[in-house]
Amino acid sequence: MTQLTHAQITDAKNNDLNAVSSVIRETDQLVCRRARKFATTNGHTDADLIEDLAQVGRIAVWQAIGDFSGNDPEQFMAHVDQSITRAMADERREATRPGVSVYTAKRFEAALCQAAGDPYDAEKIAASEEMGSDKLSPDLARAARLSWLGLDSLDRPLNRGDFGSDYTLGDAIAQEIGVPADLVDSADIASHRRRVVREQVHRALGLLSDRQRHVLKADHGISPVGFYGDQPDAVLADDMGVTAEQLKQARKNGKKRFFELYRAGARTW
Repeated sequence: MTQLTHAQITDAKNNDLNAVSSVIRETDQLVCRRARKFATTNGHTDADLIEDLAQVGRIAVWQAIGDFSGNDPEQFMAHVDQSITRAMADERREATRPGVSVYTAKRFEAALCQAAGDPYDAEKIAASEEMGSDKLSPDLARAARLSWLGLDSLDRPLNRGDFGSDYTLGDAIAQEIGVPADLVDSADIASHRRRVVREQVHRALGLLSDRQRHVLKADHGISPVGFYGDQPDAVLADDMGVTAEQLKQARKNGKKRFFELYRAGARTW
């Protein structure tokens, strides 16, 4: 519910200062809520990012005034909310995906959806014909994958309870693979990350419904389900004892839920 009137919206579109000020005051709480939401991941809120996103959101409100056609208050607030959300999503991608453009990050995230959350498979998909006109070059797909994962250093501090602030990623990997820390190299990081990704994939799959989990495993050949990705949906539907429409719904809802779960936990390690 908004306190803005039809007249105020009309006046704001005509650059009336008082009306524009009213719009800014009315939308400021919405901007702050959205900024906090976009700056929060895995329960951690980046205070600096909140401020940056809020500034982006206020600019989006200003632009939305000119973009809006009509003067209905409720429709206007919905339009503003959409504008804020798009602007903050792009800003967060730019802030958290260094080295690649927002457009590239979006295309990689689309490939990530198709890859059931595995960034290594997503890199292959992003550079394949499956992406159509959104296909990335192999080099750009790799850059997008590295940006998504974040470039790691063996000296990165790793918070592991009683180990203290001097405990690093190199120490953690050395402990897991049973070699001295000074022998750990970048290949060990990649191997460690792949194991973590696999664990996260199976953890996210475990939170889906039985039908959604089975369909996604069949699409990608994840054990113990065989690979059905190159067969008609009717084959998988028949084997599962469901209709083709039920299978499609399970895939659609499962992909959406999996993506949310995977993104929520992908950076916890």
